[in-house]
Amino acid sequence: MKVRWRVCFLLFLTWLFSYVDRSLMPIALPFIGQEFHLSPTVMGVVISAFFVGYGSMQIPGGLLADKIGPRKCIALGVFFWAVFSFVTGTVGSLAELIGVRVLFGLGEGIHPPAAFKSISAWFGSAERARANALVMSSNTLGPMFAPALFAVVIAAYGWRTAFYLDCIPGLLVAAAVFWYLRDTPNEHPRITAAELAEIGAPDHAKQKIPFSELFKYSALWNLFFIYMTWDLTWWGFQAWLPSYLLNVRGFTLVRTGLATALPFAAGFVGLFVAAHISDRIGRRKPVLIAALAGNALFMLLTATATNATLAVIFMTATGFFLPAIQGPFWSLPMDLLPSRVMGYSSGFINTGGQIAGVCAPIVIGALIQITGHYEAGFLFMSASAAVSVLLVAILREPRLPSARAASLSA
Repeated sequence: MKVRWRVCFLLFLTWLFSYVDRSLMPIALPFIGQEFHLSPTVMGVVISAFFVGYGSMQIPGGLLADKIGPRKCIALGVFFWAVFSFVTGTVGSLAELIGVRVLFGLGEGIHPPAAFKSISAWFGSAERARANALVMSSNTLGPMFAPALFAVVIAAYGWRTAFYLDCIPGLLVAAAVFWYLRDTPNEHPRITAAELAEIGAPDHAKQKIPFSELFKYSALWNLFFIYMTWDLTWWGFQAWLPSYLLNVRGFTLVRTGLATALPFAAGFVGLFVAAHISDRIGRRKPVLIAALAGNALFMLLTATATNATLAVIFMTATGFFLPAIQGPFWSLPMDLLPSRVMGYSSGFINTGGQIAGVCAPIVIGALIQITGHYEAGFLFMSASAAVSVLLVAILREPRLPSARAASLSA
C-alpha cells in the first residue's frame, strides 16, 4: 500500500473513534435524561454543549494547524477527546455534564481542520474526493456500529461504563498519529520519488492568502452556509433518531441500536458511490445536488411514515443520501484553495457545521416539546436540506480533469 493511503487510513481511524463517541451520547441520552430528570429541550442542550466548544475551536484550530502542522494538532485533538470521554462518565449533575461536554468540544475541535489540511497536502485533485470519502466514511461507520455495541454495554453495565471504555481506542490512535503521520509527503521517511510524482508538486509557489482576505471570497461563504444547512440535518438526525425509535416506534434498547445502524450502513455505500462518481466525471456540483435532494425527500417521507416498517425503510434511504456529500463537498475548498491555507479555510467552513451542531438538537428538541410530535423535527431537517440544495445550485465550481482523463493522460 502506498504511504499516502496508509496516512489516509490513519486519518480515517482518528475520525472513526471520534464519531464512535459522538454516537454514544445519543444512545446514552435517554438514560442520562432519566437520571437527571431532563426535558427534551434540555436533552438537546446537552447534545449542543459539545458543539459550543467544538465550533468555537474550528478557526483557531485551523490557524494552529497552519502554524505548527497537522500532525501535532491531530494527535492532541484525539488525546483530548479520549480524556474527556472518560471524564464524562464521572459527572454527578447536569451542570457538570454540560461543562465537561463544552470542554470535550474545545479539545476535539482542533482535529478537523488539521485533518483536512493533511488530506490536501497528501493527495492531488484527481484523488481527493475518494480520499475524503474514505476518511469521512468514518462518519457512517461510527454511528453504524456504536449504537448496537453501546446498547449492549449500557443495558448490562450502565451509561457511565460505556464512556469509560470509549477512551481506550482514542489514546492508542493518538499515539499512532504522532508516530506515523508527517505534515507533508516530503517529510515521510518511507515516501518514494515515484509516489511523490504521483501526488504532484506541493503548492508552495502559490501565494499565501491572508486570513482576512479569505472572507472576501463569496465561494467560501457559500460553502459555509451549504455545510451549515446540511449539518442541521446530519446532527439533528444523529441526535434524535434513537429517542424517536424508543419513544415513538416503541423499540427496545437493543432493537433501537440495531435499527439505528441501518441508515449509516446505507450511508457508507452512498458516500463511496458519490465520491467515485464525482472523481470519475470531474464534477462536484451535480453530485451534491443529487445527494441533498435525496436527503430532503426521504427525510420528508420519514416524517410522514404511517408505520414502523415504512419509517425504517425511509430513514435507511435517508441515510444513503445524508453523508454522500462529504467526498465531493470537501474536495471543493481543496480544489479552490492552496493546501497551506486549508487549515483555517476548512476551519471556517466547518464552523458553519458546528453552529448547526449547536442549534439542531435544541431546535428539534423544542419542536418536539412544543408540538408533542417527532415529525416536526424531521420536517425541519427536510427543509434544511432543501435550502442546502438551493445554495449548491448557485455555487460556481472549478472545472477539473476527471479521473478517467487523468489516467488516459498518464
